Amino acid sequence: MPKQKLPEIMEGFGGGVDREEFFHLPRIEYLINRAEKDDLGEIDKMVINNRQKISDRFSMAIPDNRMAESGICKGDYIVVQKQARYADGDVIVAKLGDRIFIRKYFGVKNRIRLECNTPDRQSMILDHNTPGFSILGCVVQIIREF
Repeated sequence: MPKQKLPEIMEGFGGGVDREEFFHLPRIEYLINRAEKDDLGEIDKMVINNRQKISDRFSMAIPDNRMAESGICKGDYIVVQKQARYADGDVIVAKLGDRIFIRKYFGVKNRIRLECNTPDRQSMILDHNTPGFSILGCVVQIIREF
């Protein structure tokens, strides 16, 4: 099996010195509702792009469709946030060696089970202390261009 190319992770994750900039954008449902309610019709004037520098988040491009059933498709971008704990079913980004995986997280006793949505992929069961293994964070946003 060919070695999977490591997805590009944007610079600025960790350390708190270099930070990735994020924009706080309102949801489209809010903008449409407000435009209809106020009869403004100009959504672009309601959006204020205040930049936020956040050190515990990073973004990355999705290289494949392995998590398409969870709404994460090839070509999308995801925003990943580091957390202290993860709940069963959270979609997380994990690193094992030089490979990056986007999988559903399940805690099983002292181990972690990572599941992929595609049926041709087996679940991975790892120990918290597996060499080269780390959880980079939880997917908190999916960005898709239309």
